[in-house]
Amino acid sequence: MPNAYIDQEALKQQLAGLFNTEKDKFAYFGNRVNQTFEAFVFASVIKWYQDHGWQTTFHHPMDPSTKQPTPKLKFSTQGRPDGYSYISAIKDGEEVEIRHQLRVATVKHRERNRHPANICLDVAVFKPMDLSCFKTYNAIPNDKLLTFAEAKHMSAYAELLASFVGLVHELQPFRLKQVRVKTFSPSKHPAPFLYVSGMLYSTAEGLKETIERRKFDIDIYSNMNQFTLRFK
Repeated sequence: MPNAYIDQEALKQQLAGLFNTEKDKFAYFGNRVNQTFEAFVFASVIKWYQDHGWQTTFHHPMDPSTKQPTPKLKFSTQGRPDGYSYISAIKDGEEVEIRHQLRVATVKHRERNRHPANICLDVAVFKPMDLSCFKTYNAIPNDKLLTFAEAKHMSAYAELLASFVGLVHELQPFRLKQVRVKTFSPSKHPAPFLYVSGMLYSTAEGLKETIERRKFDIDIYSNMNQFTLRFK
C-alpha cells in the first residue's frame, strides 16, 4: 500500500519547522497523505534553494479571522494564486518565485487558441510577475517558467514516467535535447523532476534507465532515490 512509504506526522513536523509555524497547526499541510507528500515536495524545492545560497522569504495570505499572515497551501487546481502561500528567493541579483499548483501555458500555446493550453503544476519555479489579478484558470506565460516538479503519492509503473516525459515535452522540450554530457553546464536551478513516494516498479526502472542513457535533463526520485529529506 502507498501509505506504508509515508510517515505523515513526521513529515508534518518537518514542514512546520520549515514554514516556521506552530507544531499544532498541522492542518496547514493537508489532511490526506497525498496532500502532505505534495507539501513535502514543495518544501523540498524550497529547501534546495536555501541550501544553494538563495535567500528565501515566505509570503502568506491574511487570515480574515486573525488578521495575521497564515500559511495556506494550494491542494487543488482551483483557486486564485494570491490566496495561497508562496516563496520568493534571491541570489546574485536574480529573483524567482516558488508556487504550489500554478498554471503554466505550454510552449505551443498561442493567444489565438480556441481553448487554453496550460497545465497546473504541483510545484513551479518562475520569473516573478504580478499575479494579483489572476483567477483560477489564468496561466503564466511559458517563457516565465524556470523549472518544475510533480509529486505522486504512489509507486510508479513505466506509464507514469512516460507521462512525465510528455509533460516535459509540452512545457520545456529543450530539456529533452539539452543532454547531460561531460561538458554539460547545468542550470542554476534544479532540473524538472518527478517524485513518487513509493518505489519504481520494474518497468519504471527500465524506462528510467533509458531516460538516463538518453541523458535527458530531467530527474526521477522515489523512496529509494530521494531528492532531499533534511530540514533545519
